[in-house]
Amino acid sequence: MLFLLIDLQDVLGVLGIILSIIIIVLLTLFLQKKNSNPNEGLSEVEDSIIDRVGDVEKSLTKSIYESMIKFNSEVNEQLRKQTDLSNDNITEFRLNVNKELVNFQSKINKDLSQDFRSLNENIEKRMSSINEKVEERLTKGFIDTKETFVEIEKRFAVIVHAQEKIQNLSKDILGLQNILSNNQARGAFGEYQLNQLLFSVFGENNKLYQTQYTFKKGAKETVRADAVVFMPQPHGMIAIDSKFPYSAYAELFDNKDLTKERELELIRNFKAEVKKHITDVSKKYIVAGETTDYALMFVPSDGILALLHSKASTVVEYARDKNITIVSPTTIVPLLTSFQTIVIDYERSKHMKEIIDQLKKLKSNFRIFGEDWNKLNRTIDTLRKDRDKVNTRVEKLTDKFNDIDNVSFIENQSKKVISPNENDKENIE
Repeated sequence: MLFLLIDLQDVLGVLGIILSIIIIVLLTLFLQKKNSNPNEGLSEVEDSIIDRVGDVEKSLTKSIYESMIKFNSEVNEQLRKQTDLSNDNITEFRLNVNKELVNFQSKINKDLSQDFRSLNENIEKRMSSINEKVEERLTKGFIDTKETFVEIEKRFAVIVHAQEKIQNLSKDILGLQNILSNNQARGAFGEYQLNQLLFSVFGENNKLYQTQYTFKKGAKETVRADAVVFMPQPHGMIAIDSKFPYSAYAELFDNKDLTKERELELIRNFKAEVKKHITDVSKKYIVAGETTDYALMFVPSDGILALLHSKASTVVEYARDKNITIVSPTTIVPLLTSFQTIVIDYERSKHMKEIIDQLKKLKSNFRIFGEDWNKLNRTIDTLRKDRDKVNTRVEKLTDKFNDIDNVSFIENQSKKVISPNENDKENIE
């Protein structure tokens, strides 16, 4: 607009200069003619000058009016173009602003979503790792406990199975008269039964027991026990010898026509035979510095032991005085189990310090684990609070973006366009 006003002033100045030059030229011509012939045709010259000046004035007025009309048209056209351009620029600016805001909002949402996704993945990985370690330790503990119970169950099943076999074998012993009539066969049967009982309780364990074990008695003499059970020091080992006083016992129960006198005689013979075995076991298998101060005499029949306690109690007392314990297939099993328990307790007490140290280490490790767990909980709480704060901020930003989207950047007001009218024409004239 300022540029157009400057052009208009230049045009008017040029027209004024041209008009002045024409007037000067006409006056000059007039003066020349006047000087050459001052009296002739003065009125004609004046009329001619006036006519020419009038023509020039009309021509200049017409030219100025046409220039003004053209100028107004150009100004109106420029104003219309500027108005359209301004509207287009405002619309484009609004669209660009909305586009940038949408991109900014999308980028923020994308970045926040990615950050939250990464944070959740890290937390899930940490929690998964902790859960895996805890589950691994618990599973290992459960497996060890299960294996222990399975082993106990197996041992118990072995004992039960052995007792069943012993009970069946005890029922069949009374019918083995032909086999047991020989002293050597009876001894072998007793040793076999003793070995089976030891194996059923201890298994294959040479550290707990051995069969047909030879040890020193004095400087030169050696003796061989049917079996020995090794006890912790300073107790030494427990010698077990198998004896089978079968002859008198079999006659007592196999002879239905037995008289009272014959029964008493057989009982006396039975007592004497058992006492002789007790004396032999006491002399041979109780050795100071090698064995314990008592020994076991194994009789392979529960019936023999029952007969001793019912009708030969003096023999039992005699055995007690000689530090001999008479056992049968039924009574030796709990006794051997108690020996095994004593050995296990001794080994456990021997390694108790190491066990306590390991428990202390376990306690320290568990305490450290508890501290780490508490730290993790605090970290998770902090992350949860930060997440809530960020969510609140995101919601506020989202609300602001929604408010910005609702703002109209184009004002719906009519724009006045300048056009020529009668007042313009009057002003120009």
